[in-house]
Amino acid sequence: MKRLFCLIALGASLCWVAAAQNQQRPTPLKLVQTIELPGVTGRIDHMAMDVKGKRLFVAALGNKTVEVIDLAAGKVIHTINGLKEPQGIFYTPESNLLFVADGQLDTCRIYKGSTYELVRSETALQDADNIRYDTAHAAIYGTPLVEVGYGSGTASGLRALDSLDGKPLMEIPLGGHPEAFEVAGRRIFVNVPTAGYIAVADTGRRRVMDKWPVQGFKDFFPMAVDETNQRLFIGSRTPPALLVFDTKSGKMLTSVEAVGDTDDLTYDTAHKRLYMTGGDGMIAIFEQRDADHYALVTKMPSSPGARTSLFVPELNRFYIAAPSNAGKPAKVLVYEAQPNT
Repeated sequence: MKRLFCLIALGASLCWVAAAQNQQRPTPLKLVQTIELPGVTGRIDHMAMDVKGKRLFVAALGNKTVEVIDLAAGKVIHTINGLKEPQGIFYTPESNLLFVADGQLDTCRIYKGSTYELVRSETALQDADNIRYDTAHAAIYGTPLVEVGYGSGTASGLRALDSLDGKPLMEIPLGGHPEAFEVAGRRIFVNVPTAGYIAVADTGRRRVMDKWPVQGFKDFFPMAVDETNQRLFIGSRTPPALLVFDTKSGKMLTSVEAVGDTDDLTYDTAHKRLYMTGGDGMIAIFEQRDADHYALVTKMPSSPGARTSLFVPELNRFYIAAPSNAGKPAKVLVYEAQPNT
């Protein structure tokens, strides 16, 4: 009996030690700042960063505005009005221009980054949505590109704009509405969930070269890429999962449980992690153990409806846009990425 009691006591002690160690283990993300967005109502879409000027641009879709935040002061310093459905957004430091895709106006509006004055509007972009910055093909076109996804069915594509003046340079047709897309070398990977595949486009040839089927998953929206290991990451909503593809073969390698209603996914190169935000009010953090193996490290609470996010490696900060909820104002949650343990 004494021996049995000792074994039980030892087991309980070891469990207590393990629990204490887990409690002391730091989380991968630490909340360091909360910035309120006064008067902003409705859904919030994507964000963009001016690293040098420490400004964060927030596409407040439901509010029909773009909110400009001074991160040093921790407050909104300007509101851009006159929009209907701001979705994708990007700031180009070399030209100090802000590109905003408006899905209801079917345009990409370009503003001066200093005065927020409208410079020009690129029209005929039905349901203009996500925006990406492409420096990989600058040699071909003489300037980095700002690419805008738009349209539906056969009347859809990516339109590349000159990052210096916003004028159109070329177009790549697609077979369905493009959600997230990523540039990797000569290729652009595009999520086309309505068609059930990932389109692989070549900017030089200006056309889709391949289509990778996404089997067993629907409503796959956000995307991220690890160019070093040639891996493509997709966020699925149905069912909620992180999907990992080999960009050499186009084959899906694995899937991992994730958060619900996701709209943004980021690969953190320095920490070998992936951050996924979901409208269910949770953040999923995945560890890249090697190119073929990934694990869900933890799920952290954020805020209901906080689907969109932005990781800025230059600042080691992760920004989450949280809409107003239960009488609480809309806000941006600012996290600092913690060292690996």
